[in-house]
Amino acid sequence: MLRAIFSLLAVFLLAALAVYSISFILPELARQLGSGAYFAVPLSWVGGVIGGVVLSILADVWSRRFSLLISILLFLIPLFLNLEVRNLPELYLLWFTIGFGVNGENGLSYAYAAELSPSRMRGLVGSLMQGLYFLGGLLGLLMSYLLRNPFTYFLTVSLVVLLSLPLWVFIPESRFRGSGELSMRAFGGSTLKTLIFGSIFAVGSFLFVVPLVSLSFTLLTSLELPAFQTIVVALLVGLVGFTIAGRLSDRLGRKRTTYVFLVISLIFSSLMFLEVPSIVEFSVIALMFGSAFFAYFGVWMGEIFPGEVRATATNLVFFLGRLIGGGFGVAIVLLLPLGLQRDLAVALLASSILVGVAVSKLPETAKGIQ
Repeated sequence: MLRAIFSLLAVFLLAALAVYSISFILPELARQLGSGAYFAVPLSWVGGVIGGVVLSILADVWSRRFSLLISILLFLIPLFLNLEVRNLPELYLLWFTIGFGVNGENGLSYAYAAELSPSRMRGLVGSLMQGLYFLGGLLGLLMSYLLRNPFTYFLTVSLVVLLSLPLWVFIPESRFRGSGELSMRAFGGSTLKTLIFGSIFAVGSFLFVVPLVSLSFTLLTSLELPAFQTIVVALLVGLVGFTIAGRLSDRLGRKRTTYVFLVISLIFSSLMFLEVPSIVEFSVIALMFGSAFFAYFGVWMGEIFPGEVRATATNLVFFLGRLIGGGFGVAIVLLLPLGLQRDLAVALLASSILVGVAVSKLPETAKGIQ
């Protein structure tokens, strides 16, 4: 079982590396293909919105294991094809497909984590999994720093991500094998309530995490602060925060732990809004740590939903979060009129409040916690 969990986490990390990889080579791609290259990133989120739902339905009605394999192939093959991309339509199609596959893989991994992990460690495993997005981003950042040429960079990333295929071999079929049809009756009652408030939680979380990760470098650069070093530290601290949050959620409960990290987020979002110049860098780092209220959310949803619709319901919860927070989160912040630092702070404050409202309506699932 430990081998299966390790393989699941490793595939999740490689999927994170795949989807983040374009972010660190965009200036060079824009130089070669035009400024329209920047639209490949939101297109990958749009692909993810669709792929997450489609692949999860396939998993629930057919096979989670083979749906996971399809999702891996859907981000692995287009990643290799970046070596030959010659124009913007090709780039858009490739990154739409990569997002389709990566978010399909993510949703299936949350369902698997809830099934494979011992109940006393589900929060930790789920948080480690979600925290691997920070590590995937760091790997992409470091590889782009060492490999400046896009061809060499994408070749190296693709060869690393290719490890997903042998790792998939060690992931077993789910005990909830597809019955050939989706049970709509499972979506009534408490499941519907969780879908509604889980979706609100997801929207708030993505509106917090995506703009924070995407715009912090720009903010620090505009303030003539050491952006690269601060972001590296912030991502590492974020990974540590996610791990701590997962363990706390197993001991204190999912809801109490969420409130603890929301308080951290509210405090440092407020300080960012007040534009205290001496602590901007520390605020960014602390906010990465505070974002750990999102750490165990995927596995939490997997615990709540019934097994026969677990993958579909979990991805439906993430649907609006990926669409609004992932697809439009950065644009929403940039359209605010207060200046980047305060715009970002307002978005983080509003997102934290949204998550706080949602978590109060979700059931506790940690063993022994009421």
